[in-house]
Amino acid sequence: MFTGIVKEIGKVKSLRWDGSVRRLNVACEKVTEGLAIGDSVAVNGVCLSVASLAGGTVFDVVGNTLNKTNLKRLRAGDPLNLESAMKLGEKISGHMVTGHVDGVRVLRCSSRTSRGWVVDISALQEDAKYLVPEGAVAVDGVSLTVGEVYRDFFRIYLIPLTLKDTTLSSKKTGDRLNVEFDMMAKYAEKQRKGSITEDTLRRAGFMD
Repeated sequence: MFTGIVKEIGKVKSLRWDGSVRRLNVACEKVTEGLAIGDSVAVNGVCLSVASLAGGTVFDVVGNTLNKTNLKRLRAGDPLNLESAMKLGEKISGHMVTGHVDGVRVLRCSSRTSRGWVVDISALQEDAKYLVPEGAVAVDGVSLTVGEVYRDFFRIYLIPLTLKDTTLSSKKTGDRLNVEFDMMAKYAEKQRKGSITEDTLRRAGFMD
């Protein structure tokens, strides 16, 4: 589990195929503190396990993950949002993020306006049930608050700190972004359909 608060911006050192997996070697410093092989790290919002710590932090990315995320578009030198897995009892400054990306969505525009830095991200028809104004969403691993929801996109307002501490400031129109919708929104949708009860939520730790 993660919080969507990026710990550092890393960089792709190299990418190579090793059989059926793609080995992603990442240059980073902060997330390596106390890191061991097998530990989880959110890379652009994708939960990956550390495969090696020799000559960098190396992750093995399988085909299914490549197909569902923007990791298949990475090139050497690309920046990455990185977050270590949260520890039990740790303060959650963002929201609960699993690192299981729901899909890739297109950046429609990113610009400075009188209301601050605005980012518009495309949305599919089936996304609407998870998107509400003031709700949470993780974009490339960054915990963000939804500003407004429209028919085929949603809008986010970025604060200067988010622009400084993540890769979102470098994104351009047409870029593909990893999107993970809020876990509570998914539970609420399941409950609306009758497949999740209050007891299920309580046992999952979401209710007292």
